[in-house]
Amino acid sequence: MPFVNSHGRDIYFEVCGSGPALLFCHGAGSNAATWWQQLPAFSAHYTCITMDIRCFGRSVAPLDEFTLQLFVADVLVILDHLDVERAAFIGQSLGGMIGLALALQQPSRVGAFAACDTSLAVDHPALIDIFRKRPSSMKAVSIEQRSLGAWFLERAPEKAALYAQINHFNPSAYSIPPAAWNAAVGSLMEPRNLTPLRRLSAVACPTLFLVGSEDPIVPAEVMREVAAHVHGSEVAVLDKAGHSAYFEKPEEFNSVVLQFLRRHHR
Repeated sequence: MPFVNSHGRDIYFEVCGSGPALLFCHGAGSNAATWWQQLPAFSAHYTCITMDIRCFGRSVAPLDEFTLQLFVADVLVILDHLDVERAAFIGQSLGGMIGLALALQQPSRVGAFAACDTSLAVDHPALIDIFRKRPSSMKAVSIEQRSLGAWFLERAPEKAALYAQINHFNPSAYSIPPAAWNAAVGSLMEPRNLTPLRRLSAVACPTLFLVGSEDPIVPAEVMREVAAHVHGSEVAVLDKAGHSAYFEKPEEFNSVVLQFLRRHHR
């Protein structure tokens, strides 16, 4: 199993396919395995890199290392280990926060950015309010109910169950107390960690904002407002998808993102 040591921890990653490099970065309900519906389509054209973010899956680390700074550092260590100078970044939810930080801190390393169902940890009042209320409102709700749209839950219960099983390989599902986990995730949206909206004008790479029409965490209208701050960016809304559009509508997701990459990352 491939690991690379980054700042004292073994970080898990996988590589498949060939061509220009893509890095897939999962959200807080998943790990590298969640991209199983993307890899066959993308690896036919690109070198696909997936990883378990620190504190998720096989990248074991204590919760006090749950910081955006370390997440970005881990991505750079993997890219350096693989001799990848420049990669496109596909980030869902938490992964999108990492992607934005990387694009702002190391613009030469990001060839294109697909920000998917993600708050980006930006200073937008609607997003901050949703994050503040979410732990209490979702306390008794399962991981799949929190992350997947109603249309998908009704029509694809077997895939919803698989989504939950993938999450259950994360320490947050079996060894970290919920209150501690919610505090760690919530810390990313604390004022000291937020990116001002005006900073988004510094994003230099081609950027796609993709969101599900039923996303309860990142409303489509808010994503459009955020996208307006990134020059030349594009917005795609996938109908009847929730917070995990890549999992719920994989064919549509793959088509939209591949078209974007073919224009901007060759």
